[in-house]
Amino acid sequence: MKPLPQSTPEQFIADFFTTFHEQVVRGDHDPAPAMARFYTPDIVMINDGIRLDWDRLLSHIHPVRKNLAEDDDSRFEVHEAIADGNRIAARLTIHAATRKKRIATDVVAFYTFTPDGRMTHAHGITRPAPKPQEPS
Repeated sequence: MKPLPQSTPEQFIADFFTTFHEQVVRGDHDPAPAMARFYTPDIVMINDGIRLDWDRLLSHIHPVRKNLAEDDDSRFEVHEAIADGNRIAARLTIHAATRKKRIATDVVAFYTFTPDGRMTHAHGITRPAPKPQEPS
């Protein structure tokens, strides 16, 4: 993954989550060593008021792995992102498929990264993405 100064904020966030998904979530190995390439050991992630540290984030990966469809066709659609030094504010939609249904989640978040591109802090809110309107 390119360090933040070498890409646009939109591309950095898209690459970060896409690569994380491919290497950690979809991987068939212990996720902890791979996760260390993306998050610092002191990561603090607060989404919808729920605080996740390293251990809770790692625990969250196991049920996600279990519930994803075999070919989940995940993608991270970054609508906009703004960088200020090592911080990025972003609005994106996560698209994925579980074993039962396709899901889309809108995310608005503020992220802080280390110079080597690992996330050290995140604070965001999520909601289910509205379903696309059917043509009339």
